Amino acid sequence: MIEELVCCALLAFTISLVLMPEIIKVAHSYKIHDLPNERKVHSQQIPRFGGLAIFIGLIITLLLWSFWRSELFNLPLLAATTGILIIGFRDDFLPLRPSIKLLAEIVGAFIIIFFGDIRLNSLHGLLGIGELPIYISYPISIFTIVVITNAFNLIDGINGLAGSIAILVFGTYGSWFYINGDMSTAALCFSIIGSTLAFLIFNYQSKIFMGDCGSLLLGFMAAAVTIKFLGDNARLPETAAHYFTSPIMFASCLLAFPLFDTIRVFTLRVASGVSPFTPDRNHIHHLLIGMNFSHAVATTIILAFNLAFIIAALLLQGYNDNLLVTGGIISAIILTRFLKSRTAQSNDKKGNLLHDVRKTT
Repeated sequence: MIEELVCCALLAFTISLVLMPEIIKVAHSYKIHDLPNERKVHSQQIPRFGGLAIFIGLIITLLLWSFWRSELFNLPLLAATTGILIIGFRDDFLPLRPSIKLLAEIVGAFIIIFFGDIRLNSLHGLLGIGELPIYISYPISIFTIVVITNAFNLIDGINGLAGSIAILVFGTYGSWFYINGDMSTAALCFSIIGSTLAFLIFNYQSKIFMGDCGSLLLGFMAAAVTIKFLGDNARLPETAAHYFTSPIMFASCLLAFPLFDTIRVFTLRVASGVSPFTPDRNHIHHLLIGMNFSHAVATTIILAFNLAFIIAALLLQGYNDNLLVTGGIISAIILTRFLKSRTAQSNDKKGNLLHDVRKTT
């Protein structure tokens, strides 16, 4: 029933809304902040543990819902997600080496693949590949989970962005699982939406960041739900109204911005001879901020970009996945080049203005 999902969202929202101010107070009391530097876009000391409130709101809601419905959630998924949250929380306190975080993500991915049976059994015709043997399924599944997890972590650079993208992703998946009759996964998605909405109220006011504990949590959950969507969709009859004939393309478009931005910055870093995990200001949201857009406007532009890809995916169902994914990548590259050129023009204008001011003084 849709009323149950609304209750899940409201309960998770309320729990996170109550916890968020307390986390902010504790962080300020112990002077645990995200400090500004040349790479950050904020100039204040801001707490960064909003992901903890998102997680607590989610877990308490799921526990209460399972008592009510007597339906078990995927326990390996919840266990692995808890581990990912702990790693992110530790990194927010004292930064970890990228290799340690990567190892933790691989272990978490293995847990949900082996114990939770959340894995890619097929590429559904992408690159002409169908069913996957288990020795190929495991590494591809781990790679997919790690990429999506880090994609959310990397886009968490301005107020509202990662949380808003998460609401778009889980709102879409949650609606599909509800229509498909999978109430437990739908409840999971709507609980995440509720918790994340509460976080955004404070995040848009620059009172708290979600931190790695939040972005890794959302990314890991998004990866697991994406793989589950692909598997469940494949088991539907092709005549079903909610069956996707191009599921890989739809999932790629749903995650268009996180995936493309991650691939883009990793490629730029490797081409520059540095580690792909080296922080920089080459993200798309940095380009938009460089054009003097506010955080809210930049987030809205990116959401519109991602929404346009989702609509295109819905309209183009039935076409070849390979062509559509390739077309999506080319479109994203063109849009990014346009943004980069506009940013360069904006910087030139700033430089000329500063030069003129210096001349007159």
